[in-house]
Amino acid sequence: MNAGLDKTRLVSNVLMLLLVAGNIFFSIQYMDGVRQQANRESQEETKSVERLQTARFLKLFIDTVLNTKEVLSFENRVKLESDVRQLGDKAITAQWDAFVGSKDTKVAQEAAVKLMSMLGSKMI
Repeated sequence: MNAGLDKTRLVSNVLMLLLVAGNIFFSIQYMDGVRQQANRESQEETKSVERLQTARFLKLFIDTVLNTKEVLSFENRVKLESDVRQLGDKAITAQWDAFVGSKDTKVAQEAAVKLMSMLGSKMI
């Protein structure tokens, strides 16, 4: 009778260990999934913020540069310069520098079109 009880206890202990190990395994898998989801959400939020900053700069650029016929005020140039640098995109900053450094109207127009194209692409 004692041998049967020992086998039953052994089987129940092994089953209990398997269940505990399974719970630990699935808990680790669940926590990993939660962590990955949080990372994806963080990346999506970062992209949304970048898109919003880009859209704001594009609107400011259109409103202050393209919709005015006069030379930009110092305040507007500083604001645009600050906003473009905040985007943190080297290619866009380089294109901005090319636009600002344009020697004539034709080159400035071409640089402005390329800059707006780059900004549009970044928002997509």
